[in-house]
Amino acid sequence: MNAFETLGLAPRLAITDEAVRDAFREAGKLAHPDAGGAMDSFARLREAFDTVASPSRRLRHWLELRGITPESRGVVAAAVMDLFAEIGVVSQRAETLIRRRDEAKSALGRAILEAETQACREAVERAIAIVEAAIGRETSCFPDYERDPQDEIETAVAAVRNLAFLEKWRHTLRDLFSRLV
Repeated sequence: MNAFETLGLAPRLAITDEAVRDAFREAGKLAHPDAGGAMDSFARLREAFDTVASPSRRLRHWLELRGITPESRGVVAAAVMDLFAEIGVVSQRAETLIRRRDEAKSALGRAILEAETQACREAVERAIAIVEAAIGRETSCFPDYERDPQDEIETAVAAVRNLAFLEKWRHTLRDLFSRLV
């Protein structure tokens, strides 16, 4: 499957989230079962959306369309691993606080934790912003990969791994934030 084609998009890496959502909505108008489309067609459309909406999956797919299969395993850039120390501390702090809130027996016990919860939410928000910035740095190279794919293969393959880690951390942090609300 060519996810770009399924969504009616040109096979490009540098594409906005809004363009991906708009393409999905347009294609969904015909493919959705409520509009007379088949369930399997809509499932393929949804899979295409999930692929193109994720920078790591989009890059992997783009490379695969060019006959390059990126190895999922391998070294992650030191700059990405350095972020893990900070992300790990914030995640652990949030998990501990969530557990303490869940174990609180009374409204008073939960209220006592509210100031700490607010501070933790702010720390998680800052961590999300850090991860978002790192994703932005990785995706800023997408035009380079499109311009000269042969010279950038190794860098692009490494970016697939880096982005996969970053997206996982972003998902974890967003989940923690929602549980802190």
